[in-house]
Amino acid sequence: MSQARVASPERRIWVLAGDKPGDDAQSFSLAAALGWPAEVKRLQYLPTPRRSLADRLAGARVDRFPLDRERSDPLAPPWPDLVIGCGRRSVGVAWDIRHAAGPTTRLVQLGRPRADLDGFDLVITTPQYRLPDRPNVLHLSLPLHRPDHEAWARAGAEWAPRFERLPRPWFALLIGGSAKPFVFDAAAARRLADQANALARAEGGALLVSTSRRTPEDAARALLDAIDVPAYAHEWSAAGGPNPYLAYLGLADAFIVTGDSASMLTEACGTGRRVWYVELPERRSLKARVKNLFRRIVLAPTQHPGLLGGRAARLAAAVPARGWVRYPRDLKRFHTALVAANRALPLGRAFAAAPPPPLDETARAVARVRALFAE
Repeated sequence: MSQARVASPERRIWVLAGDKPGDDAQSFSLAAALGWPAEVKRLQYLPTPRRSLADRLAGARVDRFPLDRERSDPLAPPWPDLVIGCGRRSVGVAWDIRHAAGPTTRLVQLGRPRADLDGFDLVITTPQYRLPDRPNVLHLSLPLHRPDHEAWARAGAEWAPRFERLPRPWFALLIGGSAKPFVFDAAAARRLADQANALARAEGGALLVSTSRRTPEDAARALLDAIDVPAYAHEWSAAGGPNPYLAYLGLADAFIVTGDSASMLTEACGTGRRVWYVELPERRSLKARVKNLFRRIVLAPTQHPGLLGGRAARLAAAVPARGWVRYPRDLKRFHTALVAANRALPLGRAFAAAPPPPLDETARAVARVRALFAE
Protein backbone atom coordinates (compact mmCIF):
# COMPACT_ATOMS: atom_id res chain seq x y z
CA MET A 1 0.00 0.00 0.00
CA SER A 2 1.52 3.30 -1.07
CA GLN A 3 1.83 6.16 1.39
CA ALA A 4 1.19 9.78 0.51
CA ARG A 5 4.18 12.05 0.97
CA VAL A 6 3.58 14.67 3.64
CA ALA A 7 4.96 18.11 2.81
CA SER A 8 7.21 19.62 5.46
CA PRO A 9 5.43 22.44 7.36
CA GLU A 10 6.36 26.05 6.81
CA ARG A 11 8.38 27.72 9.53
CA ARG A 12 8.22 31.36 10.56
CA ILE A 13 11.49 33.29 10.21
CA TRP A 14 12.76 36.42 11.86
CA VAL A 15 15.71 38.09 10.11
CA LEU A 16 17.70 40.36 12.44
CA ALA A 17 18.79 43.30 10.27
CA GLY A 18 21.26 46.01 11.27
CA ASP A 19 23.09 48.82 9.52
CA LYS A 20 25.56 46.77 7.45
CA PRO A 21 24.17 46.09 3.98
CA GLY A 22 26.61 43.24 3.32
CA ASP A 23 25.54 41.36 6.45
CA ASP A 24 21.85 41.96 5.79
CA ALA A 25 22.16 40.78 2.19
CA GLN A 26 23.45 37.39 3.36
CA SER A 27 20.60 36.97 5.82
CA PHE A 28 17.99 38.01 3.25
CA SER A 29 19.47 35.57 0.72
CA LEU A 30 19.14 32.63 3.10
CA ALA A 31 15.61 33.57 4.17
CA ALA A 32 14.48 33.94 0.54
CA ALA A 33 16.01 30.60 -0.43
CA LEU A 34 14.23 28.81 2.41
CA GLY A 35 10.92 30.04 1.06
CA TRP A 36 9.21 30.26 4.45
CA PRO A 37 7.29 33.32 5.71
CA ALA A 38 9.90 35.81 6.86
CA GLU A 39 9.69 39.00 8.89
CA VAL A 40 12.57 41.48 8.95
CA LYS A 41 13.33 42.94 12.37
CA ARG A 42 15.20 46.23 11.93
CA LEU A 43 17.40 46.79 14.98
CA GLN A 44 19.26 49.82 16.30
CA TYR A 45 21.75 49.47 19.14
CA LEU A 46 22.98 51.61 22.00
CA PRO A 47 26.74 51.92 22.53
CA THR A 48 28.06 49.71 25.31
CA PRO A 49 31.49 48.80 26.69
CA ARG A 50 33.01 45.54 25.56
CA ARG A 51 33.39 42.64 27.97
CA SER A 52 36.15 43.03 30.48
CA LEU A 53 38.60 40.24 31.28
CA ALA A 54 36.70 39.69 34.53
CA ASP A 55 33.47 39.21 32.57
CA ARG A 56 35.14 36.67 30.32
CA LEU A 57 36.58 34.69 33.25
CA ALA A 58 33.18 34.77 34.92
CA GLY A 59 31.64 33.07 31.92
CA ALA A 60 30.04 35.96 30.02
CA ARG A 61 29.84 34.54 26.51
CA VAL A 62 29.11 37.52 24.29
CA ASP A 63 29.63 41.26 23.93
CA ARG A 64 26.28 42.85 24.73
CA PHE A 65 24.90 45.68 22.61
CA PRO A 66 21.61 46.78 24.22
CA LEU A 67 18.81 47.62 21.83
CA ASP A 68 17.53 51.12 21.26
CA ARG A 69 13.97 49.91 21.62
CA GLU A 70 12.39 53.19 20.52
CA ARG A 71 14.07 52.91 17.11
CA SER A 72 14.00 49.11 16.76
CA ASP A 73 11.21 46.85 15.60
CA PRO A 74 9.39 45.16 18.52
CA LEU A 75 10.42 41.66 19.55
CA ALA A 76 7.37 39.99 21.05
CA PRO A 77 5.24 36.84 20.68
CA PRO A 78 4.28 35.00 18.61
CA TRP A 79 7.90 33.85 18.51
CA PRO A 80 9.48 32.58 15.29
CA ASP A 81 10.65 29.05 14.56
CA LEU A 82 13.93 30.33 13.12
CA VAL A 83 16.10 33.38 13.83
CA ILE A 84 18.72 34.38 11.25
CA GLY A 85 21.41 36.85 12.26
CA CYS A 86 24.71 38.12 10.94
CA GLY A 87 27.32 40.13 12.81
CA ARG A 88 28.25 40.12 16.49
CA ARG A 89 25.72 42.74 17.59
CA SER A 90 22.81 40.46 16.71
CA VAL A 91 24.11 37.55 18.82
CA GLY A 92 22.87 38.78 22.19
CA VAL A 93 19.47 39.61 20.70
CA ALA A 94 19.17 36.14 19.16
CA TRP A 95 20.02 34.50 22.49
CA ASP A 96 17.45 36.66 24.30
CA ILE A 97 14.80 35.61 21.78
CA ARG A 98 15.61 31.93 22.33
CA HIS A 99 15.53 32.40 26.10
CA ALA A 100 12.03 33.85 25.83
CA ALA A 101 10.75 31.53 23.10
CA GLY A 102 12.23 28.26 24.27
CA PRO A 103 14.50 25.64 22.65
CA THR A 104 12.18 24.97 19.71
CA THR A 105 13.28 28.28 18.18
CA ARG A 106 16.38 27.57 16.12
CA LEU A 107 19.27 30.05 15.84
CA VAL A 108 21.31 30.35 12.64
CA GLN A 109 24.20 32.81 12.62
CA LEU A 110 26.18 33.88 9.55
CA GLY A 111 29.84 34.87 9.42
CA ARG A 112 31.77 35.01 12.71
CA PRO A 113 29.66 35.23 15.88
CA ARG A 114 32.61 36.10 18.17
CA ALA A 115 30.82 34.07 20.83
CA ASP A 116 30.41 30.52 22.10
CA LEU A 117 29.57 28.40 19.06
CA ASP A 118 27.53 26.07 21.26
CA GLY A 119 25.00 28.88 21.57
CA PHE A 120 23.78 28.31 17.99
CA ASP A 121 22.08 25.50 16.16
CA LEU A 122 24.07 26.34 13.02
CA VAL A 123 26.84 28.76 12.10
CA ILE A 124 27.42 29.37 8.38
CA THR A 125 30.88 30.79 7.76
CA THR A 126 33.55 31.48 5.12
CA PRO A 127 37.37 31.12 4.95
CA GLN A 128 38.38 34.55 6.29
CA TYR A 129 36.84 33.82 9.70
CA ARG A 130 38.87 30.65 10.33
CA LEU A 131 36.23 28.98 12.51
CA PRO A 132 36.98 25.42 13.64
CA ASP A 133 35.39 22.32 12.16
CA ARG A 134 32.40 21.42 14.32
CA PRO A 135 29.10 19.58 13.72
CA ASN A 136 27.16 22.86 13.94
CA VAL A 137 29.49 24.85 11.65
CA LEU A 138 29.00 24.88 7.86
CA HIS A 139 31.99 26.14 5.87
CA LEU A 140 31.22 27.78 2.51
CA SER A 141 33.61 29.13 -0.11
CA LEU A 142 31.79 32.47 -0.49
CA PRO A 143 29.31 34.45 1.61
CA LEU A 144 25.71 33.67 0.78
CA HIS A 145 24.53 35.67 -2.20
CA ARG A 146 21.68 35.15 -4.66
CA PRO A 147 22.12 37.32 -7.78
CA ASP A 148 18.98 39.36 -8.48
CA HIS A 149 19.21 39.45 -12.27
CA GLU A 150 15.82 41.16 -12.60
CA ALA A 151 16.89 44.02 -10.31
CA TRP A 152 20.17 44.31 -12.22
CA ALA A 153 18.29 44.48 -15.53
CA ARG A 154 15.88 47.15 -14.25
CA ALA A 155 18.72 49.27 -12.90
CA GLY A 156 20.72 48.71 -16.07
CA ALA A 157 17.88 49.94 -18.25
CA GLU A 158 17.55 53.06 -16.08
CA TRP A 159 21.25 53.95 -15.98
CA ALA A 160 22.52 52.73 -19.36
CA PRO A 161 21.83 56.05 -21.18
CA ARG A 162 24.35 57.76 -18.87
CA PHE A 163 27.10 55.34 -19.88
CA GLU A 164 26.30 54.69 -23.53
CA ARG A 165 28.91 57.09 -24.92
CA LEU A 166 31.70 55.45 -22.93
CA PRO A 167 33.91 53.01 -24.86
CA ARG A 168 33.65 49.29 -24.02
CA PRO A 169 34.65 47.25 -22.13
CA TRP A 170 33.28 48.84 -18.97
CA PHE A 171 35.24 48.17 -15.77
CA ALA A 172 33.22 48.71 -12.60
CA LEU A 173 35.57 50.12 -9.97
CA LEU A 174 33.95 49.40 -6.58
CA ILE A 175 35.57 51.17 -3.65
CA GLY A 176 35.29 50.18 0.00
CA GLY A 177 37.50 51.80 2.60
CA SER A 178 39.76 51.29 5.57
CA ALA A 179 39.01 48.15 7.56
CA LYS A 180 41.56 46.80 10.02
CA PRO A 181 44.29 46.07 9.12
CA PHE A 182 43.75 47.50 5.62
CA VAL A 183 44.19 51.21 4.97
CA PHE A 184 42.63 53.11 2.09
CA ASP A 185 44.08 56.59 2.22
CA ALA A 186 44.86 59.19 -0.44
CA ALA A 187 48.15 57.52 -1.39
CA ALA A 188 46.48 54.12 -1.81
CA ALA A 189 43.70 55.77 -3.81
CA ARG A 190 46.15 57.34 -6.26
CA ARG A 191 47.95 54.02 -6.74
CA LEU A 192 44.63 52.32 -7.42
CA ALA A 193 43.66 55.00 -9.93
CA ASP A 194 46.95 54.50 -11.79
CA GLN A 195 46.37 50.73 -12.00
CA ALA A 196 42.73 51.10 -13.06
CA ASN A 197 43.69 53.70 -15.69
CA ALA A 198 46.31 51.31 -17.08
CA LEU A 199 43.85 48.41 -17.34
CA ALA A 200 41.12 50.47 -19.00
CA ARG A 201 43.63 52.06 -21.37
CA ALA A 202 45.14 48.69 -22.32
CA GLU A 203 41.71 47.36 -23.37
CA GLY A 204 40.39 50.63 -24.79
CA GLY A 205 37.57 50.77 -22.25
CA ALA A 206 36.15 52.98 -19.51
CA LEU A 207 35.66 52.97 -15.75
CA LEU A 208 32.34 52.94 -13.90
CA VAL A 209 33.34 54.17 -10.44
CA SER A 210 31.43 53.96 -7.17
CA THR A 211 32.59 54.87 -3.68
CA SER A 212 30.79 53.63 -0.56
CA ARG A 213 29.91 54.77 2.94
CA ARG A 214 33.29 53.55 4.24
CA THR A 215 35.34 55.47 1.67
CA PRO A 216 37.23 58.38 3.32
CA GLU A 217 36.49 61.71 1.64
CA ASP A 218 40.13 62.55 1.00
CA ALA A 219 40.75 59.14 -0.56
CA ALA A 220 37.66 59.44 -2.76
CA ARG A 221 38.77 62.87 -3.98
CA ALA A 222 42.33 61.68 -4.65
CA LEU A 223 41.02 58.70 -6.62
CA LEU A 224 38.61 60.68 -8.78
CA ASP A 225 41.16 63.42 -9.45
CA ALA A 226 43.69 60.82 -10.65
CA ILE A 227 41.40 59.03 -13.10
CA ASP A 228 42.37 60.10 -16.62
CA VAL A 229 40.46 57.63 -18.82
CA PRO A 230 36.80 57.85 -19.90
CA ALA A 231 34.72 57.28 -16.77
CA TYR A 232 31.43 57.71 -14.98
CA ALA A 233 31.83 58.35 -11.25
CA HIS A 234 29.33 58.07 -8.42
CA GLU A 235 30.25 59.45 -5.00
CA TRP A 236 28.38 57.92 -2.09
CA SER A 237 26.56 60.46 0.08
CA ALA A 238 25.03 60.12 3.52
CA ALA A 239 22.08 62.08 2.16
CA GLY A 240 21.21 59.18 -0.12
CA GLY A 241 20.02 59.61 -3.67
CA PRO A 242 20.20 57.48 -6.83
CA ASN A 243 22.92 54.83 -6.74
CA PRO A 244 24.13 52.97 -9.86
CA TYR A 245 25.59 49.98 -7.96
CA LEU A 246 23.00 47.47 -9.18
CA ALA A 247 23.33 48.85 -12.71
CA TYR A 248 27.08 48.27 -12.55
CA LEU A 249 26.47 44.63 -11.58
CA GLY A 250 24.18 44.22 -14.55
CA LEU A 251 26.14 46.18 -17.18
CA ALA A 252 29.87 46.06 -16.39
CA ASP A 253 32.07 43.78 -18.46
CA ALA A 254 34.57 43.30 -15.61
CA PHE A 255 35.15 44.45 -12.04
CA ILE A 256 37.88 45.96 -9.88
CA VAL A 257 37.06 45.70 -6.17
CA THR A 258 39.02 46.83 -3.14
CA GLY A 259 40.09 43.79 -1.14
CA ASP A 260 38.61 44.98 2.16
CA SER A 261 35.05 44.03 1.14
CA ALA A 262 34.14 40.35 0.99
CA SER A 263 30.52 41.23 0.17
CA MET A 264 31.35 43.37 -2.88
CA LEU A 265 33.81 40.74 -4.09
CA THR A 266 31.14 38.06 -3.71
CA GLU A 267 28.58 40.09 -5.64
CA ALA A 268 31.07 40.80 -8.42
CA CYS A 269 32.05 37.13 -8.64
CA GLY A 270 28.33 36.31 -8.80
CA THR A 271 28.20 37.87 -12.27
CA GLY A 272 30.59 35.25 -13.69
CA ARG A 273 32.73 37.98 -15.28
CA ARG A 274 36.36 38.89 -14.68
CA VAL A 275 37.06 40.26 -11.21
CA TRP A 276 40.25 41.82 -9.90
CA TYR A 277 40.76 42.63 -6.23
CA VAL A 278 42.93 45.46 -4.97
CA GLU A 279 45.56 44.56 -2.39
CA LEU A 280 45.41 47.46 0.08
CA PRO A 281 48.33 48.40 2.35
CA GLU A 282 48.19 47.10 5.93
CA ARG A 283 48.81 49.05 9.10
CA ARG A 284 48.76 47.49 12.57
CA SER A 285 49.30 49.25 15.85
CA LEU A 286 51.72 47.82 18.41
CA LYS A 287 48.70 46.73 20.47
CA ALA A 288 47.24 44.88 17.48
CA ARG A 289 50.54 43.16 16.72
CA VAL A 290 50.89 41.99 20.33
CA LYS A 291 47.29 40.78 20.37
CA ASN A 292 47.77 38.81 17.15
CA LEU A 293 50.98 37.24 18.48
CA PHE A 294 49.11 36.16 21.61
CA ARG A 295 46.32 34.69 19.49
CA ARG A 296 48.75 32.75 17.31
CA ILE A 297 50.44 31.24 20.37
CA VAL A 298 47.20 30.29 22.11
CA LEU A 299 45.53 28.94 18.96
CA ALA A 300 48.59 27.08 17.62
CA PRO A 301 47.33 23.67 18.90
CA THR A 302 44.14 24.02 16.84
CA GLN A 303 46.21 24.68 13.72
CA HIS A 304 48.47 21.66 14.42
CA PRO A 305 46.26 18.94 15.95
CA GLY A 306 49.19 16.60 16.59
CA LEU A 307 50.79 18.92 19.15
CA LEU A 308 48.50 17.86 21.99
CA GLY A 309 46.43 14.86 22.94
CA GLY A 310 43.67 13.85 25.31
CA ARG A 311 42.26 16.42 27.71
CA ALA A 312 44.76 19.10 26.63
CA ALA A 313 43.62 18.78 23.01
CA ARG A 314 39.97 19.09 24.02
CA LEU A 315 40.70 22.19 26.09
CA ALA A 316 42.68 23.74 23.22
CA ALA A 317 39.77 23.09 20.83
CA ALA A 318 37.36 24.75 23.27
CA VAL A 319 39.34 28.01 23.34
CA PRO A 320 38.18 29.34 19.93
CA ALA A 321 34.87 27.44 19.96
CA ARG A 322 33.72 29.17 23.14
CA GLY A 323 34.95 32.59 22.06
CA TRP A 324 37.58 32.87 24.80
CA VAL A 325 40.22 33.72 22.20
CA ARG A 326 39.10 34.53 18.67
CA TYR A 327 40.75 33.97 15.36
CA PRO A 328 41.41 37.33 13.71
CA ARG A 329 39.61 37.88 10.43
CA ASP A 330 41.99 37.06 7.60
CA LEU A 331 40.74 38.36 4.26
CA LYS A 332 43.88 37.09 2.59
CA ARG A 333 42.55 33.55 3.08
CA PHE A 334 39.40 34.64 1.26
CA HIS A 335 41.44 36.17 -1.57
CA THR A 336 43.53 33.00 -1.85
CA ALA A 337 40.38 30.90 -2.20
CA LEU A 338 39.10 33.15 -4.99
CA VAL A 339 42.41 32.93 -6.85
CA ALA A 340 42.57 29.13 -6.46
CA ALA A 341 39.10 28.88 -8.05
CA ASN A 342 40.05 31.37 -10.83
CA ARG A 343 37.16 33.61 -9.74
CA ALA A 344 39.33 36.66 -9.03
CA LEU A 345 42.93 37.80 -9.40
CA PRO A 346 45.05 40.53 -7.82
CA LEU A 347 44.86 43.70 -9.89
CA GLY A 348 47.76 43.60 -12.35
CA ARG A 349 47.56 39.90 -13.20
CA ALA A 350 45.95 38.64 -16.41
CA PHE A 351 43.32 35.92 -16.64
CA ALA A 352 44.66 32.87 -18.48
CA ALA A 353 41.10 31.54 -18.86
CA ALA A 354 37.58 32.83 -18.39
CA PRO A 355 36.23 32.57 -14.82
CA PRO A 356 34.00 29.55 -14.11
CA PRO A 357 30.22 29.93 -13.82
CA PRO A 358 29.07 31.63 -10.60
CA LEU A 359 29.16 29.42 -7.53
CA ASP A 360 25.90 29.15 -5.60
CA GLU A 361 26.20 27.27 -2.31
CA THR A 362 22.78 28.39 -1.12
CA ALA A 363 21.35 24.89 -1.59
CA ARG A 364 23.89 23.49 0.90
CA ALA A 365 22.95 26.11 3.45
CA VAL A 366 19.22 25.58 2.93
CA ALA A 367 19.57 21.81 3.35
CA ARG A 368 21.43 22.23 6.64
CA VAL A 369 18.87 24.70 7.98
CA ARG A 370 15.93 22.46 7.02
CA ALA A 371 17.67 19.54 8.70
CA LEU A 372 17.52 21.41 12.02
CA PHE A 373 13.76 20.90 12.02
CA ALA A 374 14.00 17.22 11.14
CA GLU A 375 16.16 16.44 14.16
